[in-house]
Amino acid sequence: MGSCVRLGCILRVSEMALQNKNVAPVFRQEPEISVLAGKLRSLRRSAKLTLQQLSERSGISISALSKIENGQLSPTYEKIAALANGLAVNVSELFSSELAGQETTRPGRRSVTYRGQGVIHDAPQYIYEILNADLADKRFIPLLTTIKARDSAEFPELLRHDGEEFIYVLDGCVVLHTDSYAPLTLQAGDSCYFDSTMGHVCVSSGDADATILWVCSHPTLR
Repeated sequence: MGSCVRLGCILRVSEMALQNKNVAPVFRQEPEISVLAGKLRSLRRSAKLTLQQLSERSGISISALSKIENGQLSPTYEKIAALANGLAVNVSELFSSELAGQETTRPGRRSVTYRGQGVIHDAPQYIYEILNADLADKRFIPLLTTIKARDSAEFPELLRHDGEEFIYVLDGCVVLHTDSYAPLTLQAGDSCYFDSTMGHVCVSSGDADATILWVCSHPTLR
């Protein structure tokens, strides 16, 4: 009887593997929400901060913080950076599997993210795939970003935070809006490097969502 049960399990697993063999990886939003929610709550409690204190440090309302901690709200990258600043941690620590206090600057660190296996953060205007999220205390935050927004008016305001950014268009057409320059149109293969304290948003220009490699730095958190 036991052998039959085990054989049945093996056959079911094999059948599932065959069915999924050629299925491309897909974005998975729900696991990511729990990662951000859990890490935010854990880091806040480790820092012995109340929601009100973190609200004062980050500039994010108490109600919004509560919703983020309960997985009911997906913040923009600007808000994620504000949370990290309020907690005095690197942005990557909000998604990293490394534990607080763990040695994160050891020589020879390496992280590999295979296609479709990044941590997904689905915000209203963007879908971020956070690459190499298992490492905390990184100097750069690499993001594979799908741009859903079609107009800068979809953003309450231009986003801004400490650091510098680099974007490289992988697919589609992107328009970069900033508060210091005229809108910049970028096609696949084009790139731009800019100061993150300058208000900025990216929108897709065309029927399809554009995809970019987005790399951010946060020197004030080092």
